[in-house]
Amino acid sequence: MQYYLIICSLLCSSLLVGQSSHTFLTYNLLNYGDEDDREDDFITVIEYVEPDIIIAQEVVGTSGYNHFQADVLDIYAAGEWSGATFINQSASIDIALFYRHDVFSFISTDLVNTAQSAGTRDVVEWIMEHNDSGVQFNVYGVHLKASSNPPNPQTRLAEATILRDYLNDLPAGSHFIVAGDFNIYSNSSASEPAFEMLTGEGDDDDGRLFDPVDRIGHWHNNGSFADVHTQSPRSGNYGGMDDRFDWIFVSEAVLSETYEINILEDTYWAIGNDGNHFNQAINDGNNSSVNDAMADALHDASDHLPVMAVFSFPGGDPSPYQIVITEVMVNPAAVSDSYGEWLELYNADTVTISMLDWLLLGSGSDEHNVDSISIAPGEYIVFGRNNDSSVNGGYNADYEYSGFQLANSEDEIILIDDEGRVADQVAYDLSFPYLSGASMYLKNIASDNAIDTSWAMSETPYGDGDYGTPGRAWDDSTSAGIDDVIELPKEFVLYPAYPNPFNPTTTIRFSIAVTHASLLEIYDITGQMVETLVNERLLSGKHEIIWNASNQSSGVYFVRLSNSTFQQTQKLILLK
Repeated sequence: MQYYLIICSLLCSSLLVGQSSHTFLTYNLLNYGDEDDREDDFITVIEYVEPDIIIAQEVVGTSGYNHFQADVLDIYAAGEWSGATFINQSASIDIALFYRHDVFSFISTDLVNTAQSAGTRDVVEWIMEHNDSGVQFNVYGVHLKASSNPPNPQTRLAEATILRDYLNDLPAGSHFIVAGDFNIYSNSSASEPAFEMLTGEGDDDDGRLFDPVDRIGHWHNNGSFADVHTQSPRSGNYGGMDDRFDWIFVSEAVLSETYEINILEDTYWAIGNDGNHFNQAINDGNNSSVNDAMADALHDASDHLPVMAVFSFPGGDPSPYQIVITEVMVNPAAVSDSYGEWLELYNADTVTISMLDWLLLGSGSDEHNVDSISIAPGEYIVFGRNNDSSVNGGYNADYEYSGFQLANSEDEIILIDDEGRVADQVAYDLSFPYLSGASMYLKNIASDNAIDTSWAMSETPYGDGDYGTPGRAWDDSTSAGIDDVIELPKEFVLYPAYPNPFNPTTTIRFSIAVTHASLLEIYDITGQMVETLVNERLLSGKHEIIWNASNQSSGVYFVRLSNSTFQQTQKLILLK
């Protein structure tokens, strides 16, 4: 552990492109109110660790919360730290969260009502957001009842039961971190049943906690667990290093390799514990993991060692690929969801894009790694739960996925490219325009598909009787009526050109409700008309014109469709 910071630096630099890593620290501050004689020690510890989030226990009320901010964090890095909304629990020693506001944003503070008696504390829930990626996650600050004397183990069990039930009610696959001083002596179900309650398997494991280093056992006064002990870095009346009270637990989704937030392997550490100070003070003799000044600071600051872990988040870099989610069948009626769900993608780029090793993500634990599919410029492709049109309701899937499904009322679709960047995403709820058996389609590819008004409900039948246009633009489908005639357009519409950006040709499509003299013109960015593509009386119907811009220079252009009553304009980008 002597070279921990170098190891962490190398590990963090080896993350996938587009990922960032941040350090979380849990620390029992030992009845901190305004402790001038210990504040320099806390600053030494924080300078060494460089955390981005601190979950602190034994903060003495609002005064301790404010002084730790002003006298420690603002001295360490002025203007870089904020505190999440503090709740004084009137238990004399409270729980607080501090964070670097350039990295994270605070959303809310709430309580999980675990307190059983006077002097015990509720668990504090904070909802936080990673600024670069927008990933939200929950942090829970814990300080369970102390002492092994009866009835304290049963009090801890009662507290742990309430917490586990609360976490079980979170959505499956939730990302959360539970950190603090648990005052648990072992994993014995007889003498310390709280640990099994928090970490054991049950009928509902959504709230199950995991030890990132899997060092489970009877660690009280047991030298076999000397490397993970956190209490106490002081000897004498404090007993020396002989208990593992302080933990950073994680949910299964955080422990797994998911996109939103993951704990990085080999970064969990009881800071300053070199495994060689069992029943000793942390600064006795030589400490092989930290220098003497740091060992002294750990000894003098508190009767607990801080515990840290590093977590990776998406970097938030935008994907360069212009892949758009254009149509979604949320709730098919002709067949079951497991067969009939699908989503449509469109390539608005100028090049063919391989989606090998892309991720298709949804809410909770839904995740699919794309193994092979490419999409050409201007092409629509369909991702489906089943690619057998004889049983899936009649659509033709270009790619069959697994491990991912669409909820019928509220869900999200996130496309992550092979370097961890978001290519497109849609989060829908009941405000989006769909009913059972009808897809919702993006009315304009250039629109923001995160807005419900950008979507409409399909009225074009396909397959076994559902509605949608899987694999093609919603406005160039045919309506299979009695006479199999092409449905005439009901409005004057200029559709998005494809490809766009382009070089040197792009296809411009439009529809005209009634026969009318029409103009289709190209303008440059200064407003100068550079070419007339159509200037004639056009019949009612759908039309398609190819513009060859080989004689024009790279830049932004506008195509305008007009007649004596209407006009519409679309932006074009020529890249040579």
